[in-house]
Amino acid sequence: MRGNSNNKKYCCFDLRYLLLLAALAFIYIQMRLFATQSEYADRLATAIEAESHCTSQTRLLIDQISQQRGRVVALEGALCSPV
Repeated sequence: MRGNSNNKKYCCFDLRYLLLLAALAFIYIQMRLFATQSEYADRLATAIEAESHCTSQTRLLIDQISQQRGRVVALEGALCSPV
């Protein structure tokens, strides 16, 4: 009977180590997931900022083209009208 008690004690002791290792593995995986998530969030923020900049530059170019078109139309009108 005495040997059976010893085996039970070692079994619980081994189970504690196994649970501790599982907890450490879980914490490590959670830390890696958080780091990856943060990295992708930073990349997404950078991409959104770049897209916003590109959109504003496109709008500026469209405005410049519209102004140039207005000038061309005005010059054509001046050239074609009788003096």
